[in-house]
Amino acid sequence: MATQEAQWTKLADLSDVPIGESKAVRIGEGRSIALFNVDDKIYATDNQCPHMGYPLTRGRIRHGILTCDWHERSFDLEGGGCFNVECDDLQTFPAEVRDGEIWVQLGDLTYRRKAEHLSLLWEGLLSGDRWTMSKAIALLLKGGVLEGEIVELILRHLGRHIASSHGSEAGWDVARLMNGLSVGRRYKDADRLIAMTTAACAASGGAAERLEVVPLPEPVAWENIEPWVRSFSRDGHSGRIERCLFTAYTLGDADKILPLLLECAVEPHFLGFPDNLISLGYLSEAVDEFDWEKAFELVFNLGASLVGRGRGEPQRFRRDAIAIMREKLSELDAGGATATAYDEDVFVNALTSVDIQKSFDAVAAVLKDGVPIDQLISTLVILAADRMARTPVNVDAGWECLTTELNLAASLRTVRRIAGDDAAVKGIFHGAWLIFDDRWLNIPSRALTPPPVETECNATSEEEGIQQIINAIETLNVQSVGGQVLAYLNAGYSGDALLHALGKAILWNDTATEILPTLRTVFDEWTNCAAHPARNQLLVALARYATDIRTNKDSESATTTAMRFAEGRTTVEVFED
Repeated sequence: MATQEAQWTKLADLSDVPIGESKAVRIGEGRSIALFNVDDKIYATDNQCPHMGYPLTRGRIRHGILTCDWHERSFDLEGGGCFNVECDDLQTFPAEVRDGEIWVQLGDLTYRRKAEHLSLLWEGLLSGDRWTMSKAIALLLKGGVLEGEIVELILRHLGRHIASSHGSEAGWDVARLMNGLSVGRRYKDADRLIAMTTAACAASGGAAERLEVVPLPEPVAWENIEPWVRSFSRDGHSGRIERCLFTAYTLGDADKILPLLLECAVEPHFLGFPDNLISLGYLSEAVDEFDWEKAFELVFNLGASLVGRGRGEPQRFRRDAIAIMREKLSELDAGGATATAYDEDVFVNALTSVDIQKSFDAVAAVLKDGVPIDQLISTLVILAADRMARTPVNVDAGWECLTTELNLAASLRTVRRIAGDDAAVKGIFHGAWLIFDDRWLNIPSRALTPPPVETECNATSEEEGIQQIINAIETLNVQSVGGQVLAYLNAGYSGDALLHALGKAILWNDTATEILPTLRTVFDEWTNCAAHPARNQLLVALARYATDIRTNKDSESATTTAMRFAEGRTTVEVFED
């Protein structure tokens, strides 16, 4: 039992630590100090190895060097310096023997290792090592470092990593980063940590140096840059676009850049490239959250890669669709009458008709009728969820295609907010094309009405109902989980509570990285589509998706250990618990 006096604390009697022996003494909640008696002199250190948390009282001492018995990290016993470059220094404390008692000056234990742990996170990002990233983020959060500072480092690394190692396919990394951060904020403690670590892993990898982008020489203005970017986008010259964007930024026209990129991405010649809109939506979110100064390298490089990508000669169906879309857009420019009703069933039937002419005719018709754009976006969102909720899973369920339909539809809200109604209108054609392009999926067309409940909910409480659904996911029971979700909701239990539990189950599985964008979309659209009668299909879709691709492995050990590490507990204590 520790006894405190001023800044010194009695931790043990000298007789408790014979010469050549060591002793661990707990202080506070979960933390312990290691006492060593070397040649009748007492040394005190943190008992937690800074590498992976092994108790140092199990280590060995020779020539004043303390070596951890797990991974052989070695430390100066008196000063704490680590002799291995990939490990933090060990915290040491002054120790005295007074009348047969060991007193240690613990001093102020206030967190002061922010710079070291940010450096550790950078090392983890470069190496891609999940444990290093988990440990660094856990220590930073435990030390009270603001999430924004942690994410700023991750974002800066991602910008350089993508710029030097990736092309347009890096949009998936940005999706995982932004969605991991968004989902993580809905949770606490270890749940939040695993979401943030998943986001960091998305940004990890080599980040080589690259030539600095410099602005175009004067005289140049936005009036020059805008048509150049549109022309380079049509012709597939991504490198030229990046320099134009950087020039616009230096001229003070940053607010015009993202609308221009989105306007380029919704052009008819980009039909069949849904990741353009999805990724640009996440880039817009990065700018909103972290400002241009932190995000510009990422936005300019990836944005240019997306809208300047080569497309090749379109095949027959896409070529026909491009021509039809251009025709319909010209008709919309001519204006039309405004109707007072929206027949969603007719619209959905046309979208799923496997006839691109009929589909695009229907899009043009509802737009001419003045149906609100947000309402049409909600239809596309719920239609995608309904298709996920009903796709056969005994063969290829088509999850990648279906989740792309869902995430593209949701991204149109960002398109409208950033680039306006005209861009969102074009985006709706892109959503319609994607449904046609996925015509190989064997999903019967139906009206977007609440599906019948075929399974009776036998849970006597909300908590029991949620647990039954989580058990179905964990046992990979994809054939029944959808019915269980509908029965749970039909019983009047909370969809919000179920969604939160589904998210946690997803985060703790190795497939979390793949599901994150869809999980975040369902979180957002559960609110946006609150008035839609078939909203429950969002939860059915998510549960079936998470169940069907689940690996039945999880990351609980690594993340829990990182959290306990940040609390000062040794690895042995964690596993004993």
